[in-house]
Amino acid sequence: MMPRILVMGDILRPQDEAFRASQNGNTQWLHRLLRRPVAAASGLEVAALLWGAGGFDTPGFYALADTPPDIEGWVALYDAPDLPREAASIIALAFENTAAVIGFELPPLLKRLLDRLGVVWIDLNIHPYRFGPDVLFAVQTHDPDVLAALAAHHAPDSHFEPWADLVAATAVKLPPLLPVHESTLIVGQTRIDRALIRAGGLLDLAQFAAPLHELIGKGRVLFKPHPYNPGGFGLHDIGLPLARIREVSENIYVLLSQESLKRVIGVSSSVVAEARFFGKEGVFLGTPPMRIAPDRAALAPGLHASVLSAWLSADFWRDLLAPLLPVTAPDGNRPMLPPDALRGSLRQFWGHDELTHQLPWDLAAARDAERRLR
Repeated sequence: MMPRILVMGDILRPQDEAFRASQNGNTQWLHRLLRRPVAAASGLEVAALLWGAGGFDTPGFYALADTPPDIEGWVALYDAPDLPREAASIIALAFENTAAVIGFELPPLLKRLLDRLGVVWIDLNIHPYRFGPDVLFAVQTHDPDVLAALAAHHAPDSHFEPWADLVAATAVKLPPLLPVHESTLIVGQTRIDRALIRAGGLLDLAQFAAPLHELIGKGRVLFKPHPYNPGGFGLHDIGLPLARIREVSENIYVLLSQESLKRVIGVSSSVVAEARFFGKEGVFLGTPPMRIAPDRAALAPGLHASVLSAWLSADFWRDLLAPLLPVTAPDGNRPMLPPDALRGSLRQFWGHDELTHQLPWDLAAARDAERRLR
């Protein structure tokens, strides 16, 4: 049989409130984006590995792993150092006759198992810098030769500075409802977030009471809850008086653009990584969602490369796959997508749509209403 290339996501992650696949849609999304250029580069079948019929037996895996089939079980397994032999074997069967794996936000457990099987993985993640014309991919691999090829496609941090400057300039025309005098912003996150997993559990702000008090001092702070988790994310459990917390619902980029704001604190939010592009100190209480190499020379194992639109081309995949298998001749084709293409395709905007569409519309409507009252 000819080997194949597999596109997959976290085949072990269930829905938050039911034991069924949560990542099949993301895997299918990535597969449809990449199957044409990867097949053109490799001449191989590019298949999607999904949870379910004809794919991976996730319920059977949980049974063999002797782990509860629920979100808590997934959290416990996410970065587990090892598995029972039978559970590892069922995963190994899924990767027979596989030349390489292209992943979407693969968990550490699956990466380690692929390493042991000798299967090279290239993991694509939604990039933490989300203030540009579109979202992009942060790409990681464990293979040194693939990593060397990836470095040529890595955009250094300096590439993102004009995008942040444009957002900050736009925010001048979209002032917050109430002036921002506080110097510190604390950001919340969703309740279930892979970046919050540590030692088989989920973190929130409550686990960081001591460093939070030291960072905050005696002043007032802004708190921006995550739109999908309007609760306090543990902030109200650290003994900070409510009078010192001002909760805000302003657009996150409008807040980051306020001159009075000097510091952004979070557990593992991508907003903390974005803060420095707006001249703010970003403080991670936990682990950053991913570590981006600041430039090509710094790209090393364990770090992620910033890939803008190169992934659209077969030549990109020829470069990355050439150390692993025979590839086809380069064609020089460089496809491009319009702004917001991936945001719209994913139906995930991370506040950028408010800045470019909703907030200007609201401001124009308010001004029209004001003129009618005159």
